[in-house]
Amino acid sequence: MAKKRVGLGMLPKLLIGVLIPVVIGFFILGSMIFFSWSIGPLEMTSIRDMGSNSFTQVKTFFLLQSRISMGGLVEKNIEAKVANVADQISIYVQTNVRANPNRDPQIMLKDPQLQKIAVQPLGENDYTAVYDNQGINIFNIDLQAVGMSLRDLFKDNPEMLKLMESGLKDPTAGYYDYKGKDGKSSTKYIYIIPVKGTNLVSVGTATVEELSKPASAVEKRVAQIESRYMAQYKKNFQIFFITMLIILIIIVVVVVLIGRSLINPIHRLSEVADRISTGDLDTPIDIKGSGEVGALAESFERMQASVRSAIKRLQKRQ
Repeated sequence: MAKKRVGLGMLPKLLIGVLIPVVIGFFILGSMIFFSWSIGPLEMTSIRDMGSNSFTQVKTFFLLQSRISMGGLVEKNIEAKVANVADQISIYVQTNVRANPNRDPQIMLKDPQLQKIAVQPLGENDYTAVYDNQGINIFNIDLQAVGMSLRDLFKDNPEMLKLMESGLKDPTAGYYDYKGKDGKSSTKYIYIIPVKGTNLVSVGTATVEELSKPASAVEKRVAQIESRYMAQYKKNFQIFFITMLIILIIIVVVVVLIGRSLINPIHRLSEVADRISTGDLDTPIDIKGSGEVGALAESFERMQASVRSAIKRLQKRQ
């Protein structure tokens, strides 16, 4: 009796033959979209990484330019605000002098309207202030500072004192280190400008944090855009992975169903052939179908009938 051959059947071969090209295709497609790799001289950059690298370059350039432009713009806005306060004081003082030439200047300096003009908000936490050209504080949001000299106010901050003394004569701008009442240190920007037609100077300060708020807002917005980009990427990757898994499952199911529709009849014909080989010529071939498998079943039926007829003829001759 001949030995049965052992090896991979038709169904495993169908699965391997179909799944391997599909998996390779998905791998190549996924690599092109989501993954970058390099093997020796071979290198592939994914569409995702190309977009991410371009986004990073644009983001870096945009943030750098925004810091430069907005930083200078905010400082100019502070200077413009302080200069505007100085112009308002100049107009108010000159108008009052023309209206009341004999009015005591010291009385005018106590005018609530002039104080309102002199002390205006500058950002969220800072205000403008006014000194005379001798360095005496005239108007300040901190009433305890009114009447004090520069040396009394800034004796512990020589950097600030130097800027203030320079600003008593000419417009002056610069940065200095400042320690608040809460003990926290910060860097501030100061602008000082003399008030035309008076012995007063207008002063405005703002912290670096205040100056950088517009740029920080831009950075926060860019970070939000980047976060949404990464979230969308993860979502797309999950959709791609789930879709690939579903397609693979569908392919396996379809291949198994088609394979069984081909293999089961062949197995049945193999069993019939084995029975015929042992002399069972009446075993039924109950395979219904069309195409190649149906034609093969009909061939087996004709072979079975021919063998049966041949045996009968032999028996009659005997």
